[in-house]
Amino acid sequence: MSYEDQICKISRMENGFEVEVCDPKICKSNKDSKSSYKDPWRSFAFKTTEEVLSFLKANLEKLTPPKDDFGTSFDRAIKETK
Repeated sequence: MSYEDQICKISRMENGFEVEVCDPKICKSNKDSKSSYKDPWRSFAFKTTEEVLSFLKANLEKLTPPKDDFGTSFDRAIKETK
């Protein structure tokens, strides 16, 4: 599995967990829009494992990997600054 296939990242925080997901709506907007690129990764904080699992259970099937990778995001950002 490569980085481009990731749809979810989970990190331990001092008082719980951070879950980052790639928002499919933002990915679609980035693809379809001529406006500025928006980072599709959104962060959520949870105090317990149960909250993390509940969030994932409700959202995991809806998530998709970002279509832009580091290279295409960089290229698009350069074009927007010209």
